[in-house]
Amino acid sequence: MNKTLLINRINPQDFTKQKKHIFFLIGDIDKPTTEIRLVDVLSKYSLIDKTDILYKYNGVDLFITVQLIPEIIKLLSQENFMIYSVFETYNPEL
Repeated sequence: MNKTLLINRINPQDFTKQKKHIFFLIGDIDKPTTEIRLVDVLSKYSLIDKTDILYKYNGVDLFITVQLIPEIIKLLSQENFMIYSVFETYNPEL
């Protein structure tokens, strides 16, 4: 069985203020200690509103601008989270 994931390309030159759903695949998120640490770290980060954070079984979906991605990666890396991928989930505009 094929496991297909549809994603949008992230344009690093996107300097608009338009927020997008950016997913961060985090290792060991199934461990309660990792999940609790992730919630604590992101709740302290003032650039992300709590309503723009959706925790999932394998990572976190953040409703942010493209230009915040490097800052989030830096923050999570400094806190020793294992980041396996970052992508914008495909959402067809009807």
